[in-house]
Amino acid sequence: MSSVTVNVLAHITVPAADFPEPLLYVRSESITRDGEALSLSAGQRATFDTAFGLFPAGRWRRLTTLSNVSARVHVEGRARVNLVAVSGEREDIIDSVEVDGGTAIVSLPNLDTSSVGTLFVTVTAIDGRVLVRGGEWTTTMAPTRNVTLGVAITTFNRQEYVLKTISRLVELERNVAELSGRLKVVVVDNAQNLKPELASDAPVTVIPNPNLGGAGGFARGIMTLRDGGWASHIVVMDDDILLEPESVVRTVSLLSYARSADLCVHGAMMSEEQPWMQFEAGANYEFRSVYPLRAVGRLDDMRDRAEVIPDVAEIPFDYTAWWFTVFPVHLAKENPLPVFVRGDDVAYGLMHTGKHTVTLPGVVVWHADFALKNNPSSLYYEVRNFALIDTLVFDEHKWWHLAWRYLGFGFRNLYSHRYASCEYMVRGMEQFLAGPKEWMKIDHAALHDDLRRVAEEKAIPLTDDQLALGFSPPRPKIIRLAGFLLAAPTLGGSLIPSFFRARRMGVAQIDVRAVGLAIRHDDILYRHPRLPEGYICSRDRERFKHLQKRVFRSAWVLMRTYRRLKKDFRAMYPQLVSDGAWRERFGATPGV
Repeated sequence: MSSVTVNVLAHITVPAADFPEPLLYVRSESITRDGEALSLSAGQRATFDTAFGLFPAGRWRRLTTLSNVSARVHVEGRARVNLVAVSGEREDIIDSVEVDGGTAIVSLPNLDTSSVGTLFVTVTAIDGRVLVRGGEWTTTMAPTRNVTLGVAITTFNRQEYVLKTISRLVELERNVAELSGRLKVVVVDNAQNLKPELASDAPVTVIPNPNLGGAGGFARGIMTLRDGGWASHIVVMDDDILLEPESVVRTVSLLSYARSADLCVHGAMMSEEQPWMQFEAGANYEFRSVYPLRAVGRLDDMRDRAEVIPDVAEIPFDYTAWWFTVFPVHLAKENPLPVFVRGDDVAYGLMHTGKHTVTLPGVVVWHADFALKNNPSSLYYEVRNFALIDTLVFDEHKWWHLAWRYLGFGFRNLYSHRYASCEYMVRGMEQFLAGPKEWMKIDHAALHDDLRRVAEEKAIPLTDDQLALGFSPPRPKIIRLAGFLLAAPTLGGSLIPSFFRARRMGVAQIDVRAVGLAIRHDDILYRHPRLPEGYICSRDRERFKHLQKRVFRSAWVLMRTYRRLKKDFRAMYPQLVSDGAWRERFGATPGV
């Protein structure tokens, strides 16, 4: 009698002993470890109704052709393993088995016709001590698609992070049977100094590249994988992430059974500083808004059972960030925009992949807080690049939409003593207003070297005296509104007599524009809410007047020239993203 082939869909993982948030993986009265296993005493129960432990049955049923699923749990000692099905508000044990060591198997044989939303397993020690060594979600159904995954990583002097990621990917390809021969990694090194220690047969290629930013690195990685003809799918991945290895396993599994050949997968970003907190799981783009980027799932506590157990329909996205986004090669016929950083992933999602993208529990990365990355040079790219995206993507986008955002955000920076941010915003707008022919001439590496020289508004460690200031107490909403309305007629507080101003330094969170505080405070400390870092911005009347004139002058030019610019940028788009234009930017470095 022939044996039944079992295909692994995902692993049920016991968290590492030093991982600070085990509730992302398992729940137990008191989590104790024995080496790499979870140790349970008699009567104690461990449940895997967690963000990384459950099986999202409803999502699999909607997105794939999968017909059956089982859970295998590896234990030492006498234990009972239950398979629990969640359907709406109901939770029912649908399969149960008692084992005295070995592998317990519990199953849902009719996934495709059931109404189950979520599955998870529980393990209860019957007597003595029981060790739980994890397990797998499996199926006897053969994959319906052959998925080969090409990983494109762009790096610039992030060796501490990127070498760990490369090592984890190599280990996955070597040690996880489901990924053997199905994973290749292309690392585009914009600093041209990365030298990983790799075995001769490691599926990794390092390509030295001019510093063309994330856009240039990802363009080269995508072009290399697309031209190589081997990969069915591409995953674009940041160099400064901490990768959950299961993200790769679960992504390949989902795509192997996908109903749609266009399905794309996005890994949610978790906070490196607070590993339980989800920062973003997809995003939308509101071009009419001053703040167009709208994250989905922001600040969700992924330890919270009520947050992760319900089966919810897939949330539609406009785009997904490129810390971990996977798309089929046939959707990657065009290259990213030459924007250096900020917006290449937004544009690609809006134009090509966003509407096909889903998230999946356990497909995540951890990333440092973006509040520490934001600085005046990043605002240069944000203003310039988002203006380009607006003109290319949205037919109904008009000059007043862009002017509203530009003036609104410029006002917030200028009237909160953030003069460097305002100045770099103006520079970004002026570059956009120069038109596509000038954009094609940009030396991106030289421009970025110039932009990053800004020393202002960059977070540095705070002194003990600064930390002791705490934060300025929040004012009632009506007072905050009044302060905001008074900012313009008082020129940000410059016209208020000095004896009305506060003597003490104002303190605000680093990611806000403290317009109200700036009216009464000549100095504002912008500090991170959780980390002891920040910077001080001080009133400068002459700089204020000079920048205000530049803001209004560039807004006037925008109003007069936008219609022509939109037409010109759209006409130039094929050339902006063409293989030929990108190869010219890459220059004579080896590779593509």
